[in-house]
Amino acid sequence: MNTKRIIFWACFLIVLALIVWGLAVAMSRSLPTDGSIAGTPAPVTASDHVQGSVTAPVTVIEYSDFQCPACESFYWSVSRLLQEESSTTLRLVYRHFPLPQHANAIPASMAAEAAGLQGKFWEMYDLIFKNHTDWTESSDPTKVFIGYATTLGLDINKFITDLNSPISRQVIDSDIQSGQVAGINATPTFFINGKAIVNTSSYADFKKLIDQAASVSSR
Repeated sequence: MNTKRIIFWACFLIVLALIVWGLAVAMSRSLPTDGSIAGTPAPVTASDHVQGSVTAPVTVIEYSDFQCPACESFYWSVSRLLQEESSTTLRLVYRHFPLPQHANAIPASMAAEAAGLQGKFWEMYDLIFKNHTDWTESSDPTKVFIGYATTLGLDINKFITDLNSPISRQVIDSDIQSGQVAGINATPTFFINGKAIVNTSSYADFKKLIDQAASVSSR
Protein backbone atom coordinates (compact mmCIF):
# COMPACT_ATOMS: atom_id res chain seq x y z
CA MET A 1 0.00 0.00 0.00
CA ASN A 2 2.83 2.38 0.85
CA THR A 3 4.45 1.59 -2.48
CA LYS A 4 1.24 2.44 -4.37
CA ARG A 5 0.94 5.68 -2.46
CA ILE A 6 4.54 6.62 -3.26
CA ILE A 7 3.98 5.85 -6.93
CA PHE A 8 0.76 7.91 -6.95
CA TRP A 9 2.39 10.98 -5.43
CA ALA A 10 5.43 10.64 -7.64
CA CYS A 11 3.21 10.58 -10.74
CA PHE A 12 1.19 13.53 -9.40
CA LEU A 13 4.30 15.63 -8.84
CA ILE A 14 5.65 14.79 -12.30
CA VAL A 15 2.37 15.82 -13.95
CA LEU A 16 2.27 19.04 -11.89
CA ALA A 17 5.85 19.85 -12.88
CA LEU A 18 5.02 19.31 -16.54
CA ILE A 19 2.03 21.63 -16.29
CA VAL A 20 4.12 24.37 -14.66
CA TRP A 21 6.85 23.93 -17.25
CA GLY A 22 4.32 24.13 -20.07
CA LEU A 23 2.84 27.36 -18.72
CA ALA A 24 6.29 28.89 -18.35
CA VAL A 25 7.18 28.02 -21.95
CA ALA A 26 3.89 29.42 -23.22
CA MET A 27 4.37 32.69 -21.35
CA SER A 28 7.94 33.08 -22.53
CA ARG A 29 6.76 32.69 -26.12
CA SER A 30 3.84 35.10 -25.85
CA LEU A 31 5.49 37.91 -23.87
CA PRO A 32 8.54 39.95 -24.90
CA THR A 33 11.48 39.47 -22.54
CA ASP A 34 12.05 43.20 -21.99
CA GLY A 35 8.47 44.00 -20.96
CA SER A 36 7.73 45.91 -24.14
CA ILE A 37 4.64 45.75 -26.32
CA ALA A 38 4.93 42.93 -28.84
CA GLY A 39 3.12 44.72 -31.67
CA THR A 40 3.54 47.99 -33.51
CA PRO A 41 1.09 50.87 -33.91
CA ALA A 42 -0.93 51.41 -37.06
CA PRO A 43 0.59 53.96 -39.47
CA VAL A 44 -0.40 57.59 -38.99
CA THR A 45 -3.16 58.67 -41.36
CA ALA A 46 -5.14 61.80 -42.18
CA SER A 47 -7.86 60.69 -39.76
CA ASP A 48 -5.48 60.85 -36.76
CA HIS A 49 -5.31 63.79 -34.38
CA VAL A 50 -1.81 65.22 -34.81
CA GLN A 51 0.26 68.07 -33.42
CA GLY A 52 3.54 68.84 -35.17
CA SER A 53 5.00 68.60 -38.64
CA VAL A 54 4.55 65.54 -40.82
CA THR A 55 8.31 65.70 -41.47
CA ALA A 56 9.26 65.78 -37.76
CA PRO A 57 12.00 63.19 -37.04
CA VAL A 58 10.28 62.02 -33.84
CA THR A 59 6.69 60.77 -33.81
CA VAL A 60 5.07 59.92 -30.49
CA ILE A 61 1.86 57.90 -30.76
CA GLU A 62 -0.15 57.87 -27.55
CA TYR A 63 -3.01 55.49 -26.78
CA SER A 64 -4.87 57.11 -23.92
CA ASP A 65 -7.97 57.04 -21.77
CA PHE A 66 -9.22 60.49 -20.74
CA GLN A 67 -10.47 59.18 -17.38
CA CYS A 68 -7.28 57.29 -16.55
CA PRO A 69 -5.35 58.99 -13.67
CA ALA A 70 -1.99 57.96 -15.16
CA CYS A 71 -2.97 59.47 -18.51
CA GLU A 72 -3.86 62.73 -16.79
CA SER A 73 -0.48 62.68 -15.05
CA PHE A 74 1.39 62.09 -18.31
CA TYR A 75 -0.65 64.84 -20.01
CA TRP A 76 1.45 67.44 -18.24
CA SER A 77 4.72 65.83 -19.34
CA VAL A 78 3.53 65.58 -22.93
CA SER A 79 2.35 69.19 -22.91
CA ARG A 80 5.72 70.33 -21.57
CA LEU A 81 7.53 68.36 -24.26
CA LEU A 82 5.39 69.95 -26.96
CA GLN A 83 6.21 73.39 -25.58
CA GLU A 84 9.94 72.76 -25.30
CA GLU A 85 10.49 70.83 -28.51
CA SER A 86 10.15 72.46 -31.91
CA SER A 87 7.06 71.39 -33.89
CA THR A 88 9.51 70.39 -36.61
CA THR A 89 11.21 67.99 -34.17
CA LEU A 90 8.30 66.34 -32.36
CA ARG A 91 4.96 65.14 -33.67
CA LEU A 92 2.28 63.89 -31.26
CA VAL A 93 -0.47 61.53 -32.40
CA TYR A 94 -3.33 60.99 -29.96
CA ARG A 95 -5.46 57.84 -30.15
CA HIS A 96 -8.37 56.83 -27.95
CA PHE A 97 -8.16 53.70 -25.82
CA PRO A 98 -10.96 54.02 -23.23
CA LEU A 99 -10.80 51.23 -20.69
CA PRO A 100 -14.02 49.35 -19.81
CA GLN A 101 -13.69 50.09 -16.09
CA HIS A 102 -13.90 53.85 -16.73
CA ALA A 103 -17.56 54.72 -17.30
CA ASN A 104 -16.88 58.30 -18.37
CA ALA A 105 -13.96 57.58 -20.70
CA ILE A 106 -16.03 57.06 -23.84
CA PRO A 107 -18.23 60.13 -23.21
CA ALA A 108 -15.02 62.17 -22.82
CA SER A 109 -13.64 60.76 -26.07
CA MET A 110 -16.95 61.51 -27.79
CA ALA A 111 -16.77 65.10 -26.49
CA ALA A 112 -13.25 65.50 -27.90
CA GLU A 113 -14.35 64.07 -31.24
CA ALA A 114 -17.45 66.30 -31.31
CA ALA A 115 -15.23 69.32 -30.72
CA GLY A 116 -12.87 68.02 -33.40
CA LEU A 117 -15.70 68.15 -35.94
CA GLN A 118 -15.63 71.90 -35.34
CA GLY A 119 -11.83 72.11 -35.49
CA LYS A 120 -11.31 72.19 -31.73
CA PHE A 121 -10.14 68.69 -30.82
CA TRP A 122 -6.92 69.76 -29.11
CA GLU A 123 -8.60 72.60 -27.25
CA MET A 124 -11.17 70.16 -25.83
CA TYR A 125 -8.39 67.66 -25.12
CA ASP A 126 -6.69 70.32 -22.97
CA LEU A 127 -9.85 71.21 -21.06
CA ILE A 128 -10.72 67.57 -20.40
CA PHE A 129 -7.31 66.80 -18.92
CA LYS A 130 -6.75 70.13 -17.13
CA ASN A 131 -10.10 69.84 -15.36
CA HIS A 132 -9.89 66.12 -14.70
CA THR A 133 -11.59 66.15 -11.30
CA ASP A 134 -14.61 68.07 -12.61
CA TRP A 135 -16.06 65.18 -14.56
CA THR A 136 -14.32 61.85 -13.85
CA GLU A 137 -16.73 60.85 -11.06
CA SER A 138 -19.74 62.73 -12.41
CA SER A 139 -22.98 60.81 -12.97
CA ASP A 140 -23.64 63.05 -15.98
CA PRO A 141 -20.36 64.31 -17.49
CA THR A 142 -22.18 65.51 -20.62
CA LYS A 143 -23.21 68.71 -18.83
CA VAL A 144 -19.57 69.41 -18.01
CA PHE A 145 -18.48 68.82 -21.61
CA ILE A 146 -21.21 71.09 -22.93
CA GLY A 147 -19.84 73.74 -20.58
CA TYR A 148 -16.37 73.25 -22.10
CA ALA A 149 -17.87 73.52 -25.59
CA THR A 150 -19.46 76.82 -24.59
CA THR A 151 -16.10 78.06 -23.31
CA LEU A 152 -14.56 77.17 -26.68
CA GLY A 153 -17.26 79.05 -28.56
CA LEU A 154 -18.58 75.97 -30.36
CA ASP A 155 -21.98 75.65 -31.99
CA ILE A 156 -23.68 73.99 -29.02
CA ASN A 157 -26.56 72.43 -30.95
CA LYS A 158 -24.13 70.79 -33.37
CA PHE A 159 -21.86 69.74 -30.50
CA ILE A 160 -24.74 68.02 -28.67
CA THR A 161 -25.76 66.23 -31.85
CA ASP A 162 -22.18 65.13 -32.51
CA LEU A 163 -21.83 63.77 -28.96
CA ASN A 164 -23.91 60.83 -30.19
CA SER A 165 -22.61 60.79 -33.74
CA PRO A 166 -21.74 57.38 -35.24
CA ILE A 167 -18.91 59.16 -37.03
CA SER A 168 -17.31 60.09 -33.70
CA ARG A 169 -17.86 56.61 -32.30
CA GLN A 170 -16.34 55.03 -35.40
CA VAL A 171 -13.10 56.99 -34.86
CA ILE A 172 -12.91 55.82 -31.25
CA ASP A 173 -13.67 52.20 -32.13
CA SER A 174 -11.04 52.27 -34.87
CA ASP A 175 -8.43 53.52 -32.39
CA ILE A 176 -9.39 50.81 -29.90
CA GLN A 177 -9.08 48.13 -32.57
CA SER A 178 -5.66 49.34 -33.73
CA GLY A 179 -4.51 49.44 -30.10
CA GLN A 180 -5.66 45.89 -29.52
CA VAL A 181 -3.83 44.74 -32.65
CA ALA A 182 -0.69 46.40 -31.28
CA GLY A 183 -1.06 44.41 -28.06
CA ILE A 184 -2.05 47.29 -25.78
CA ASN A 185 -3.83 46.43 -22.53
CA ALA A 186 -3.12 49.50 -20.39
CA THR A 187 -3.01 53.27 -20.64
CA PRO A 188 -1.21 55.38 -21.38
CA THR A 189 0.87 53.49 -23.91
CA PHE A 190 3.39 55.48 -25.94
CA PHE A 191 5.31 54.59 -29.07
CA ILE A 192 8.36 56.62 -30.12
CA ASN A 193 9.02 56.14 -33.82
CA GLY A 194 7.13 52.86 -33.65
CA LYS A 195 8.84 51.48 -30.56
CA ALA A 196 6.93 51.13 -27.31
CA ILE A 197 8.19 53.00 -24.27
CA VAL A 198 8.92 50.71 -21.32
CA ASN A 199 9.08 51.70 -17.63
CA THR A 200 9.12 55.45 -18.20
CA SER A 201 7.63 57.25 -15.23
CA SER A 202 9.21 60.71 -15.21
CA TYR A 203 9.40 63.70 -17.52
CA ALA A 204 13.21 63.49 -17.55
CA ASP A 205 13.13 59.86 -18.74
CA PHE A 206 10.54 60.73 -21.37
CA LYS A 207 12.56 63.67 -22.69
CA LYS A 208 15.73 61.57 -22.77
CA LEU A 209 14.01 59.05 -25.03
CA ILE A 210 12.75 61.84 -27.29
CA ASP A 211 16.24 63.35 -27.55
CA GLN A 212 17.76 59.95 -28.29
CA ALA A 213 15.21 59.31 -31.05
CA ALA A 214 15.89 62.74 -32.55
CA SER A 215 19.64 62.09 -32.47
CA VAL A 216 19.25 58.72 -34.20
CA SER A 217 17.00 60.22 -36.89
CA SER A 218 19.48 62.99 -37.65
CA ARG A 219 22.34 60.61 -38.42
